[in-house]
Amino acid sequence: MPTDNVDVGSRFVGRIKQLEDTSVKTLKIKVNTLKRNMKDLEFAKKEVICETARLESIKQDNPERVNQQENVIGEAQMMVPHSENRVRAALKDLKEFLNERDLNDKDEELVRSAHQALEEGERVLS
Repeated sequence: MPTDNVDVGSRFVGRIKQLEDTSVKTLKIKVNTLKRNMKDLEFAKKEVICETARLESIKQDNPERVNQQENVIGEAQMMVPHSENRVRAALKDLKEFLNERDLNDKDEELVRSAHQALEEGERVLS
């Protein structure tokens, strides 16, 4: 096999970096999961408001569809507690991850973003 002066050790540099960055990758995933779930909760709440407003216009324009629209509102209202539970689970998961790991020497901006997401998540649920 010709070696052509290739440093065999350098081919493993990427894998070593991958192993070192797993906690950073995991933190990014957990932060983004929390943010996505908070957006879902916000959307679910807005959808309830929107569908309720639509019900009022349907009552005036098309009374036959009132029952159907009430079902739509009921489904939208069921999504709010479901979304809140997902936010709680993501909050708990992120808190546990931050408490278990020493991330002081890792990406400071990401850790700061994680703490901000935690604060925002607590605020959304209150």
